Amino acid sequence: MTVFTPSPPPLGVPVLADRTLRHALPAGSRVLTASGEMQVEAIDPGTRIITRDHGMTTVRDVIRMNVAPGTPMIRIPANAMGRGKPERDVTLPCDQPVVLRDWRAKTIFRAREARVAAQRLIDGSVIRSVTSNGGSVWCIVLDRPSALYVDGLELVSGALSAVRT
Repeated sequence: MTVFTPSPPPLGVPVLADRTLRHALPAGSRVLTASGEMQVEAIDPGTRIITRDHGMTTVRDVIRMNVAPGTPMIRIPANAMGRGKPERDVTLPCDQPVVLRDWRAKTIFRAREARVAAQRLIDGSVIRSVTSNGGSVWCIVLDRPSALYVDGLELVSGALSAVRT
């Protein structure tokens, strides 16, 4: 596992000096793996996870980062995006891509599927911007970006190409 302590940026969480890591899951997030749901903190390189677009795949790295208090985040309450989507209240980094495959993708993006930053889902009443109390977030790094099943949502993973120097 790789550990970074970044300074708070306006969007995303920087991992390397010239890059922004946009794929981070807060502590307690439940990810669907070959062994069933597993908290993100328990996932290690070599864990097999289930993705929507690439089937079963192996985790290459897990990057843990500390998020400073006051960092902007997006809170998505349970069932805000449909029944069981998410299954419980979720707080995500602003830039965490969320996969939409419902009326939002069709109406807003004129597409069958859209991968959008969590901050673009803010609706002014249910899904809203909040600030972090601090803590850790984890990035699951795969060979290529994939849609992970996390707490009833489809969220895009990190990829090796995004963290290599």
